[in-house]
Amino acid sequence: MTGIESRSGNILFDVHVHIYDCFSLQNFFDSAIKNFKKEIRKNGIDADFQAIIVLTDWLKENWFQYFIDSIEKNKTSYPKTIENWSFHRTKENISLVARRTDGENIFIVAGKKIITAENLEVLALATNMAFEVGLPLVAILDQIKQHDAIPVIPWAVGKWIGKRGRVIKNLLDNTAEPDFFLCDNGNRPNIWPRPTFFDYAEKKGIRVLAGSDALHFASEAYRVGSFANLTHGTIDPDYPAMDLKKMLRNPKIRIRTYGKLEKPVRFFRNQLAMQLLKRKNRQKLIGR
Repeated sequence: MTGIESRSGNILFDVHVHIYDCFSLQNFFDSAIKNFKKEIRKNGIDADFQAIIVLTDWLKENWFQYFIDSIEKNKTSYPKTIENWSFHRTKENISLVARRTDGENIFIVAGKKIITAENLEVLALATNMAFEVGLPLVAILDQIKQHDAIPVIPWAVGKWIGKRGRVIKNLLDNTAEPDFFLCDNGNRPNIWPRPTFFDYAEKKGIRVLAGSDALHFASEAYRVGSFANLTHGTIDPDYPAMDLKKMLRNPKIRIRTYGKLEKPVRFFRNQLAMQLLKRKNRQKLIGR
């Protein structure tokens, strides 16, 4: 269906991808290919690779559905059409292929970001289900697993300390089988030490992935694929989401994270800008 041959080789995948209305989709997809290729060249490994991004939509966002709609409707008249990228269905309802006119391809896998009762973030990979928000962390993890998706708990600024940190610690202490993942974040400043929960989780067999987690600024469209994961294997172009799940669930498959953390000046500037944006949005709601 996709016209892409199944082959074994390098697989690069970003599991924490956001798109916002302020993004240039042209820049977003071009940057994804550029960042994946940069990692391949840096390591001097086989230039042939397959790329996957998992769109972790949340609240009322559903960019995955947007791209499906761009296929179902006339692409030439659909809003935010990208001149040199087109979108194509696979044989799954939770994956697509983005194809550039020069032959570059990116597999797009559906995913969700969910906020728990403890105000922690959880990602559900390889699903387009609408999960209930505001449930306890353990309940949301169970829901994700019941829907055959991959549960991931991503690091976020200030959310793994204090009372919420104890929730994470309790979860790790009481996990008999490593059936979920933690996830590092490209927004984490490089002057901060690696979160201790990552080392603790890895000792218990819980793996730590990486994701770019772009912020709500136009300049962040360039970050997709810059802080992500690299492995070796085979992706069936018709079933990329299924193969991604198989790969993540196989503890024997080595997955390496890559990418640079955020510089301190940019980190603090972004945090200030985020607070100003939240205040602005609150004022808009009050003014209605």
